Amino acid sequence: MLDLTPVKPSLQKLQAVEAELSSVLIEREEAIRAAIIALLTRQHLALIGVKGAAKSHLFIELARRISPPSGTGLRYFGYLMTKFTTPDELFGPPSVKGLKNDEFKRITTGTLIEAEIGFLDEIYKANSAILNSLLTIMNERVFFNGTTQTKVPLISLFSASNELPQGQELEALWDRTLVRLMISYVSESGFSKLMRMMAQNRAARSVPQTLLQTELIALQQTVEQIPVSDFVIGILEQLRKDLGAKGIFLSDRRWGQSQDVLRAHALLEGRSVIDEDDLLILKHCLWENPEHTTEIGRIVARIGNPLNSKAVEIGDQAASIHQETMKAQLNGANDEQKMNAAAEGATKLKKSFGQLDKLHEQAKAQGKSTSRIGKVIEQVQQMREEVARLVLN
Repeated sequence: MLDLTPVKPSLQKLQAVEAELSSVLIEREEAIRAAIIALLTRQHLALIGVKGAAKSHLFIELARRISPPSGTGLRYFGYLMTKFTTPDELFGPPSVKGLKNDEFKRITTGTLIEAEIGFLDEIYKANSAILNSLLTIMNERVFFNGTTQTKVPLISLFSASNELPQGQELEALWDRTLVRLMISYVSESGFSKLMRMMAQNRAARSVPQTLLQTELIALQQTVEQIPVSDFVIGILEQLRKDLGAKGIFLSDRRWGQSQDVLRAHALLEGRSVIDEDDLLILKHCLWENPEHTTEIGRIVARIGNPLNSKAVEIGDQAASIHQETMKAQLNGANDEQKMNAAAEGATKLKKSFGQLDKLHEQAKAQGKSTSRIGKVIEQVQQMREEVARLVLN
């Protein structure tokens, strides 16, 4: 078994970075975990969803917490794309000196070519001239500057969009983005936390936890050494068959890279082996349509751990109950109808919570991991508290 002792201090720092970001970016735990996994695997991440949901803020905060000895953070390049964005804006303007010598060469200082973390907002507005260079940068980490082939230091390209990519010309870019998440605005309870946090004195906040770039590299190397067992390979084989039966087909490259994601997730959990609880992260890697995410989560949970599968199913049902209850508060004709809807929702969520509690005890009795069920319990408890406030009011 791989010994994690040499990187344990670095891993603890990275876990602290994750916890700190989760405390200041409300209801963005999954996106934060996904961004860290992208860094550990040198892969790319896309966040799809509404404007003003702290997408760029997440990436900036993460970049400044991975710090070289100078303390300046990873070199970061961020840009808002439009259909009029030109290659000059991302890769640098042509060198006048080079043009005088009949040589086309860009001045890349301060551009995406020199960044270690890149963030392109509304990336799917990129034109073909930009796309061709982006594909090479993302896959081979190479930029063709005139006749010169330049290696780029990019670790991960983070991107965001308000909509999914449309058109065949974006398929290659989409496939090179291994980790994908749909995000929305914070919930009602999350909004309260967000407002309270923003009202606090920013100057009084503690110095952010950081991780040396050399420590990140050591963790990346450790991820590569975590073994993928025959058990995990068997699950991936079965998962591919089950997804194919649902009409979901993925590239061989994506399936191969998914192993690295499992390795990175195991390391973040403090383990040197992949177990069944790591498998659910694949729901952020294997979908083409957002509607696939829930189904993939259920299939993965069922194959890896039936108890987890049942917990995910109950969690999904609870989320639907919560959504309908909150919707009734907006659409209810009068206060009595709103109160009745809230009381009914509270009763149903209490039942869901009880079912999850039984699953938790069953998993403990069978000697299985309870972390996934525990997370669903936390989510449902949060829903219960939010609905309970409606009843009390």
